Amino acid sequence: MSDNPLITLLGLEEHARKAANSTELGFVMVNDSRALAAYRQAALFIEGEGLKAVSGVAGIETGAPFTLWLERVFKRLASDEVRQAGPADLEGADGAEWSEWLPPCALLLPLKDREGKRLGTLLLARDEDWGEQDVALLTRASDFYGHAWAVLHRPAPLTEWKRKITSIPRYRLKLTAGIVLALLFPVRLSVLAPAEVVAHDPAVIRSPMEGVIERVHVRPNQAVAEGDILFELDRTTLTGKLEVAKKALSTAQAELDQATQQAFFDPKAKGQLAIIRARIEERSAEAAQLEDLMARSQVKAPRAGVAVLDDPAEWQGRPVTVGEKVLAVASPNDVEVEAWLAPADVIELERGGPVSLFLNADPLSPVSAKLLYVTYEAIPQPDGTLGHRVRAELAQGETGPRLGLKGTARLDGHRVALIYWLARRPLAVVRNVVGL
Repeated sequence: MSDNPLITLLGLEEHARKAANSTELGFVMVNDSRALAAYRQAALFIEGEGLKAVSGVAGIETGAPFTLWLERVFKRLASDEVRQAGPADLEGADGAEWSEWLPPCALLLPLKDREGKRLGTLLLARDEDWGEQDVALLTRASDFYGHAWAVLHRPAPLTEWKRKITSIPRYRLKLTAGIVLALLFPVRLSVLAPAEVVAHDPAVIRSPMEGVIERVHVRPNQAVAEGDILFELDRTTLTGKLEVAKKALSTAQAELDQATQQAFFDPKAKGQLAIIRARIEERSAEAAQLEDLMARSQVKAPRAGVAVLDDPAEWQGRPVTVGEKVLAVASPNDVEVEAWLAPADVIELERGGPVSLFLNADPLSPVSAKLLYVTYEAIPQPDGTLGHRVRAELAQGETGPRLGLKGTARLDGHRVALIYWLARRPLAVVRNVVGL
């Protein structure tokens, strides 16, 4: 065996699968497993058959005290999960006898077939506690031990079926079996859709008011910091209105001063003070509103990122309405995949399903992602055709591609037989024509 535990694990798996009978396989389990992790004693117990193998001995004495005690331990501690055990897990005389028969630290490994049914238990015991690496390697070993044991104990086919099969010419049998197996081979049902790398949570920058864009201060893909000016609207009209409002406010202030002086000598002038003060408040509110609009005409970045927009020259001089999108600020490292799935290609897709993005810039290195959602309703795509919007998040720890890259996304669904995968689209066409 190699010093590399993975190579040792592969070699042990090869020995287990090449075992000619259950005796050889049991010997591999209780003796050769020591190449993965050190232990003093090992024993194999099979459900319904009892103790089948013990490390270091050629045969098992059925009525020996150790054999009887060990079978009781297996029946009491058997579990469907890997577990560690010791004398404290047994009560009564069996727990008191543990130190006479086994080291204090035992590891119980359930053996299961492909359906998950427990076939038996492999016990390994030693003096020190079991580490995580040893448990992981031995757990993997118990998986192929169980599969190998299940293969050696498969029920034999019925004699009549065997006679009928053997009467068929061998080449026909091989050809038929090959075709059937090929058509029943499970493959993932998948569809293709045009895709693009988009920002995960961009800050969409919209026009705060109606007006004409005077200048765009950023270029596409330019890095911006929080508070940087992105674009500004034309303020000529607002500047004029603000000047008029300030002059009107100054006039009202002068009228108030004059009325206040006259109020000392003319009682009628006191009645005009409230009216003039109300006019001043109105002019002040109007000026404050215009100043706020002047400040809002300079649109700033709400957070750091990169500017996502088309040609800035196309925006300069263009009239915009309230809420109209001008650009977006996105994080270049926080991206996801957006695809458009044609209505005819919709299959059953689950959240978290695998998605592979083949970029046009690098089609030989697919980007892995997980499905987030597929919209129920088909909506118009940018090119005018209908499609279901698909979003997928990139796999954890994988470096995301650059924003804006395009390609083709493959969305994988459930596994189906190859015959269904081949006949799905032709059947859909026939159904559309025939109407069945």
